[in-house]
Amino acid sequence: MTTSKIKSYLTPQWLLTFAILFLAVITGISSAGFFENKGAAILTLLSVIYVFIQGAKRYSWKSIIIFLCLAFVFGNLYENMSIATGFPFGNYYYTSSLGPKLIYTPIFINVAYFQMAYITWNLSSALLGSYSNKLKGTLIFIQPIIASFLMILWDIVIDPWSSTISHAWRWENGGAYFGVPFSNYLGWFLCVFSIFFSFAIYTYYFQKDEITDIVKTGNYWVQLIIIYNSWLVLIIIRALNTSILQKVFDLGGQYWLTKQLYEVGALFGLCSMVPLSLLCLFNFQKTK
Repeated sequence: MTTSKIKSYLTPQWLLTFAILFLAVITGISSAGFFENKGAAILTLLSVIYVFIQGAKRYSWKSIIIFLCLAFVFGNLYENMSIATGFPFGNYYYTSSLGPKLIYTPIFINVAYFQMAYITWNLSSALLGSYSNKLKGTLIFIQPIIASFLMILWDIVIDPWSSTISHAWRWENGGAYFGVPFSNYLGWFLCVFSIFFSFAIYTYYFQKDEITDIVKTGNYWVQLIIIYNSWLVLIIIRALNTSILQKVFDLGGQYWLTKQLYEVGALFGLCSMVPLSLLCLFNFQKTK
């Protein structure tokens, strides 16, 4: 590998990507201690930094801050409404592990919405072959739908771990999917579609019909895919190093084998997140 090639991997974006992947591995290996408790939070914050850097380059600082505001407002609105009424996600509550709350919802949750929403928004554009910053026509509806499903796939992989095992939040009546109710994923679709559709409308009115240089680089897409799948890497490692004897209980009184919970999440991610990520890369290479 040439010196110039090595230097190309020492950019802030690549260093953040490598750090996120490394942290996902360490968190997956750790069964106790600092990384067990804080690894996922640090991983999320590093992703936020990455998204700010790349989002500003693709859309502008103003636009990425608007994206953040949309994620924060809709996320907090739907989360607080559901905790208070049960709609749209179901009946649950957040424990104190995620820090300060705005009403009932930790501020950290809205930050997590922002970083993964930006990643899945971009991946949806690659799946559709839509690289312009300005959405027009049916793409104003179609891209938010595709992006919403990509984000739900991520949540299907991590939600049982975060709720049933880590107890960052608790479902009051448990649920069929390892303590998580079906209503959660319907609520997720409504919530993230609201974010994406609002941003799609924003791009139509306030973005230029142009493909920025960053979108034309393979590094951009590879980095997004690595960050998207880093959470899956974490779950796969947990599936491999968790004892079959461990079990957890949800608040509905159902117990689950922890290893099997991780294994199902890993299997689902391998059969959904990974092939869709590869399709994103294929579509990008085809349009170069």
